[in-house]
Amino acid sequence: MQLPKDRFNFSRASQGYGRRKSGLKMLVSGIVVVLSITVGALSINKIMQVNGNELSMREELKLLWEQMNYEQINLRCEEILDSSPLNPEALIYNGFSFFYRGVAKFTLEDKIPLFDQAIKHLRLADLVEDYPLKGSVHYILAKTYYHKGRYYSDLAIDYMLSSLELGYQGADSYEYLGLAYSELGEYGKSVEYFEKALDQNPSDTLYLVLGQTYFSMEEFSRAEETLLRCLNATTDVATQQKARFLLGRIYMNREEYLKAEKQYREILAINRNSADSYFYLGSIYDELNDTIKARAEWRKALEIDPTHHGARQKLYN
Repeated sequence: MQLPKDRFNFSRASQGYGRRKSGLKMLVSGIVVVLSITVGALSINKIMQVNGNELSMREELKLLWEQMNYEQINLRCEEILDSSPLNPEALIYNGFSFFYRGVAKFTLEDKIPLFDQAIKHLRLADLVEDYPLKGSVHYILAKTYYHKGRYYSDLAIDYMLSSLELGYQGADSYEYLGLAYSELGEYGKSVEYFEKALDQNPSDTLYLVLGQTYFSMEEFSRAEETLLRCLNATTDVATQQKARFLLGRIYMNREEYLKAEKQYREILAINRNSADSYFYLGSIYDELNDTIKARAEWRKALEIDPTHHGARQKLYN
């Protein structure tokens, strides 16, 4: 699952610290999805008519799928689709493989063409009457649209709700609904689905995004409670920093400056290069009328990140 962008970082230098490995970046439950779709692939084998040529094609695609050789699956499926453009099995294998290839890419520029191909083939499969795995197809379509960006969030929601109505529920279906509703600013619906996801599978990531959503709704007490649960559940450095930044903002809004200071000091204990932490510490001391300490913290922020917008404004305006 992809997290919403941190809305509270001024510094580019601190945003990339401690991120999880890129293979996990885009999906919270990718392994679960692979397993679920592999089961689906076995269902395809049962549905297809049996003759020598089709059996060979099915077994070849099944083997390539088990090897996660998505590029080769795309090549083989394109050969099949040249002679049978609406072969539902080839369209589904092709669409799923394009999706996974897109997820594995690092930049949006590289991802988008593969996601577009995934959508093209899966929506063509959707035109076939009584094709197999319709719920799974709508589930992958929903995730593909979500990863294309916020302007596709409505389609992500429509397809994910459809997959649930069709009887297919992925391990992260509710998480994606929560994220997509959050992108549209429908925070009430977002909270509803994040809480459903937490009931099924509590995780630090879910606590974090739910805390972010409560913060956006200005329900600060709930945000605080949820973020503290996140900190108790996580050992991930990036997640800890995001949760503590939000807690710091909550405490600053309440004028509980000592509590806020503690959060930023905790961040610096795991990331000495967090320019934003120094910036917010300076803001705390400024509120406490300690100008000398405030300016010292802002200078530390600029030493780490000379382009830090907030620190430059405080020191030179």
